[in-house]
Amino acid sequence: MSDNEINYDKEHYCPVYGKVVHPDLCYDSMMCLHRFFKVSSVEELSQVKDIEAAREKCQMCKYSE
Repeated sequence: MSDNEINYDKEHYCPVYGKVVHPDLCYDSMMCLHRFFKVSSVEELSQVKDIEAAREKCQMCKYSE
């Protein structure tokens, strides 16, 4: 895998949480922030103060493509 390719199976930094997260949490959070699931279905998102700002951060993240 080249340095340019995204490894969706590896832990990586998440701008929403401000820390490295497991890919499962990334996926679940992304699905909530893109309005496919309810935000309340991911417990960690309850710690996020501004969900709209989190949605914008998630949308800009390379893992959200």
